[in-house]
Amino acid sequence: MGEENNRRDTFQDILSDQEEDEALLSSNLSYPDNNEGDEHGDRDKNGSQRTGIEDAGYLRKLRSRYDDAKLWIRKQNMGIPLLVFSTFCNSIMVTTCKLLETDRASAAPIHPLQILFARMAITYACCLAYMWATKSVPGAPFGPPEIRKLLFLRGFVGFFGVSGLYYSLQYLSLSDAMAITYVIPMVTGFLAWVILHERYSLLEAGCGLISLAGVGLIAKPKFIFGKASLNTNGNEAVESSSTEKRLIGTMLGLTGVLGASGVYIILRVIGFNAHPLLSVSYFALTCVIVSTIGLIVIPGISFALPASGYQWTLFCLIGLFGFIMQFSLTAGIQRVKASKASLMSYIGMVFAIFWDIVIWSHFPGFLSMLGILIILSNAYIVVKFKPDKESSQGDIESNPSREEAEAISLDDIERK
Repeated sequence: MGEENNRRDTFQDILSDQEEDEALLSSNLSYPDNNEGDEHGDRDKNGSQRTGIEDAGYLRKLRSRYDDAKLWIRKQNMGIPLLVFSTFCNSIMVTTCKLLETDRASAAPIHPLQILFARMAITYACCLAYMWATKSVPGAPFGPPEIRKLLFLRGFVGFFGVSGLYYSLQYLSLSDAMAITYVIPMVTGFLAWVILHERYSLLEAGCGLISLAGVGLIAKPKFIFGKASLNTNGNEAVESSSTEKRLIGTMLGLTGVLGASGVYIILRVIGFNAHPLLSVSYFALTCVIVSTIGLIVIPGISFALPASGYQWTLFCLIGLFGFIMQFSLTAGIQRVKASKASLMSYIGMVFAIFWDIVIWSHFPGFLSMLGILIILSNAYIVVKFKPDKESSQGDIESNPSREEAEAISLDDIERK
């Protein structure tokens, strides 16, 4: 009886294997009119006939290679290329913003408030569409009632963060305006020490003070540097030759730094009580409201549609590369440690100088270049050699989860 049962089991296994092969064969021969016109079936490039089982094996091998490729991409350090690409897209977005603000061919160059209104209106519409389509954001579109005031405050402070950069582009070169934004980590550390009582090292304090000296070199105030502050190439579209306007642009840039640093503090207070997309949507909506009020109330400013195809193209580029930047930065920061992600942002200065040279034929002067190097080197020192916090402090940057990385990345994008 035992041998008979074994034979029966073996026979059943053979039948099941045959049924699987027949099912696989029929599934791969189910394409319409696959063998019409060739009574001998499919042939490969050598003229030999291929059977359905061989086709099935080929498809399995192709599928296996596809899965292996996806696994390889996940295992490889694709975060670094994604972060570099996001920095490149951000440089294009900021460059197109400056081109719109300084378009001398137009009778009325686009005002920064109008650029901010258009960009954030598109961003808010995309946020609403995503929240409506996915139903994955709790409390959408306004979030939990207990933190709505904080979310609104985040948006209001964030408006000054992004508008400070946009306004500074009117008077400073692209590389100078971008260099000032690298003071943000040091200012954020100081504000976190004052408001949240987080640790603030002497290294951060010293680098922050030295970086302010670099900002002074970029501003080039006449009462310090005298005639040396007037060494420009004469192209007002690149940077203002007026020391007063350069000082105004620098102060506006520092206002943006304070706004961006304030956003980080508010986000730390909010924590994970709100979905990251709610923070972005409040930021976009607040920018739309404030910029609309500014366009109506401020004398001499009015909303005007782009006057040429050139301006329409620049508007489209701002929206397109802004979206691509958000996607690539979010994907990249999920794959790279926070320290490495911060270091990748310094490549933005290379792109900024590149666009200055290619578009405006402008290379930063000696004082500006010295100020840029001072700011970048001190920011690098803070990121690279900042003392580690004790694990008991619960610092979110010590070992960020995927959700934390997403929250950091989404809000870091919008300050730019």
